[in-house]
Amino acid sequence: MASSTCFTHSVPLGARSYVKELNLVSPLSPPMLRRPYNTHMLPTHHFVPPDYSLSLRAEATPESNMPLIAQSPRSRIILGLMTFGPKSESGARITDLDTFNRALDVFQARGYNEVDTARIYVGGEQEAFTRQAGWKERGLTLATKVRYPANPGDNAADKVVKSVETSLKELGVDCVDLLYLHRPDRATPFHETLEALDKLHKAGKFVRLGLSNFAAFEVAEVVMTCTSKGWVRPTVYQGMYNVITRNLEPELFVACRRYGLDIVVYNPIAGGLFSGKVRSKDMVPESGRFSDKTPMGGMYRQRYFREGTFRSMQVIEAAVEKHGLSMIETALRWMVHHSKLQIKEGADGILIGVSSVEQLEDNLENLEKGPLPEDVVRALDEAWMISKAESANYWHGELEYGYDTREALFGGATRRTV
Repeated sequence: MASSTCFTHSVPLGARSYVKELNLVSPLSPPMLRRPYNTHMLPTHHFVPPDYSLSLRAEATPESNMPLIAQSPRSRIILGLMTFGPKSESGARITDLDTFNRALDVFQARGYNEVDTARIYVGGEQEAFTRQAGWKERGLTLATKVRYPANPGDNAADKVVKSVETSLKELGVDCVDLLYLHRPDRATPFHETLEALDKLHKAGKFVRLGLSNFAAFEVAEVVMTCTSKGWVRPTVYQGMYNVITRNLEPELFVACRRYGLDIVVYNPIAGGLFSGKVRSKDMVPESGRFSDKTPMGGMYRQRYFREGTFRSMQVIEAAVEKHGLSMIETALRWMVHHSKLQIKEGADGILIGVSSVEQLEDNLENLEKGPLPEDVVRALDEAWMISKAESANYWHGELEYGYDTREALFGGATRRTV
């Protein structure tokens, strides 16, 4: 466990004086708590201002066997910041700070407080944009990610340290709540990357470690490596999941439950496919996630533009029309109430991306609605059976390694020439 762990919390800055910096391993047990924890060290005073959630996080310990989380009774909805930034040519859809702040106002006023960014977002300028919006002063809980490893060796120890230090500088803080490895760098032995992260954790640079886009067996390897070495271990996994892309369920979800990782998912409305604007794989829009103008658009078309996908959408559309439901509403309500996520009884979360404040308001309203009619749920399951055969596997990149994996696991490792 880190010798000094930064303690952060999601309340307005003015309410922060009551909290000390502590090595917490378990929270108080107010009614808002989702699940029980052992209590070792506690703040001297417990205060939650109205309309905000309190998020207490610390590294899991052998005593607790789970990360420390206390939240409001609301579902864990996370605002993805990939579409907020200064340059539209780098993928931003909201490019001015006033609109960004309005979106954050709406988000927090409804009782949500968690945002998600990455070193690579908006051409590397997203984190600074979030600093300019005053995220820290707002009391937001923030996750960022180590720079996306586009080239072999990008998750080498020195590059991981440089990426994290850059993120902290851009965000204007000394420590972030949650730090993800954005994806595996399979040219660098995992233990090298994980040791560097443990040193950063011990230096107080982040509270919790997460993995994104790793294969299920790699999750197991990472967790057991960290456990055997006494290093900070991952307690969150972020991956792609929605009503027509459920390939995380059979293996990745099982691995996360077994090894103690909460699950945060992106693409809940399939990159916007549930908006109904694209109705065939031959319809390529000029803007948006599926545009042919950007590399991101090509990736999203490869992910979703399949015959089975559009046949499944027709089944869903016919079912929801009978109840006067929208496609987006249906997809979001399914995520909360009918998916394999542990939203109500656990600490899994849904990451949403938006292109306008109005869309954010609509999405939050839909996420707060109740379960779907039974016949709609059956139609959604039927739609998944249609799309499943052609559905992209959960994304983890090519499983090709640039080093001797057996030597890395059982006897020291050296990189191969890549």
